[in-house]
Amino acid sequence: MDLGFGNANQRVGSAAASVLLKVAQVQELTVDDQLDQFDDLLNDEEALSRFRANRLQELQQKHSQEKQWRAAGHGSYEELAASRQDSRDVAQEFFRVTKESDRVIVHFYRPSTALSDVFHKHLQKIAHNHLESRFVRINVEDCDNEDGKGASFLVEKLGIIVMPTLVLIHKRKAVHHVRGFDELGGTPDFPMSALVRLLVAHNVLHREEEEYDNEDEHNECSWNSKRVGGVNTIRIQRG
Repeated sequence: MDLGFGNANQRVGSAAASVLLKVAQVQELTVDDQLDQFDDLLNDEEALSRFRANRLQELQQKHSQEKQWRAAGHGSYEELAASRQDSRDVAQEFFRVTKESDRVIVHFYRPSTALSDVFHKHLQKIAHNHLESRFVRINVEDCDNEDGKGASFLVEKLGIIVMPTLVLIHKRKAVHHVRGFDELGGTPDFPMSALVRLLVAHNVLHREEEEYDNEDEHNECSWNSKRVGGVNTIRIQRG
């Protein structure tokens, strides 16, 4: 068939069409092969039984893993040693949590800093949807006990210099600090999906479908800059 582009272009067009045809044929063969394997599986009771047994084992293992995670506090966003009246040493609680779980996200915050509420809202929801990671928060204002142990020790050892800060821990190592919102667009109006991608990038969260991208997060999490003083972080004053 002459397409009106001359002999040279005609040959190129024919070659391209031939390549596309071969690609389509390969794809058809792949689909046919998969369908044949499925038909063979349906016709082979022994193979079908093995498939069902393997699938059941996978589901049982998944259920067992999720049960272990929930027993260790996964699925929630927990406060560690909430006040001076709490008999627990927040530093000891921190090390216990990081020993029990491979992936831990720790939010160091001050209740008096409204910016911390942004992380509270996002982390609460992410923790519920991602059982593979442990989410906790530490109040640095009022959780040192009478012996002087607690949040101030962790702040010093982990190099916490601004509020709020997320410390990302993978296999008992602090792999990254998220200080304020600088990595999230520099604004408290950042979408939850941006935080999810940041956590995935540092291997403290498993990669999932972009389950938050379809949400109208900008409107849901909008903040009045006057309320937070028009700043992104509050620097810790050391004595």
